Amino acid sequence: MILHLRAAVEQLYAAPPARFTPLRSELVAEAKKAGDKDLAAAIGALRKPTVAAWAVNHFVREHADELEDFRAFADLLREAQRTLDADQLRLLGRERSRRVDALADRVAEESAQAGQKLGAGVAQEVRDTLTALIADEDAEASVLTGSLVRSLSYSGFGSVDVEDVVALGGDDGGAGRPSLSVVRGGAGAKDDEADDEGDAVDLEERRRAKRAAERARLQSALETARSELRTADRQVAVLTARHEEVTEGIADLERRLATARARLEKVTGELDEATGTRDRREKDEEAAQQALADHDADG
Repeated sequence: MILHLRAAVEQLYAAPPARFTPLRSELVAEAKKAGDKDLAAAIGALRKPTVAAWAVNHFVREHADELEDFRAFADLLREAQRTLDADQLRLLGRERSRRVDALADRVAEESAQAGQKLGAGVAQEVRDTLTALIADEDAEASVLTGSLVRSLSYSGFGSVDVEDVVALGGDDGGAGRPSLSVVRGGAGAKDDEADDEGDAVDLEERRRAKRAAERARLQSALETARSELRTADRQVAVLTARHEEVTEGIADLERRLATARARLEKVTGELDEATGTRDRREKDEEAAQQALADHDADG
């Protein structure tokens, strides 16, 4: 007996695709029999998952332990993106595709074991969903519900769209310049000599102070330039990783387009052949009808 909507979700999204609709009807009937019209309506509104969404749900529910390494890898990659760690981004970026493909193959294997083979298009949707999981924490949380109704996708920029994706929805500096002045004494040769000596010492101090101030300014400028260079390096690494993601996405789309065009060409050929057959059968039917009419007229 279904007591609440979440229990219905657990049953429905664990069921094979072919079983979803009849099971939903059964649960609606149960809720109506129990007198809970609101629950019956809510269950009836639950959407059937696409085959790709079902495949991911099935894997999450039956093999959650195999997702741990993949999720840990996703955490590392997201952290590298947050901290703009160029070295980590380069290493993890190259590893991402390999891990996505390997896990997508496992999802396809388990789906086939459960009686649902995945075609090329569906397998690509599974890979897109796993790529989105890596890119976005909200996408990961959605996948882990085990109740996806459609696949996810990530364009390489921004966040992943997770709206309505699950059955149930649940944040003036610088070195200062010293102020020095020449202090003169009273009249007299000795005083003048002392003043001259004082002037020389004072001027040397001023020269050293100016050089120290200039060196401090240049040192500060060097440190600023180095810091800005590190920031620029990290930004280049991030954009390079994103460029690779977008390039991979374009390549995937091109492969899918080529597959679709091949299918279109095949279907077009089959349609032409079927149309020709129909035309010939139509002529045969006309000839038979005319022969029958001629026979009846002769009689």
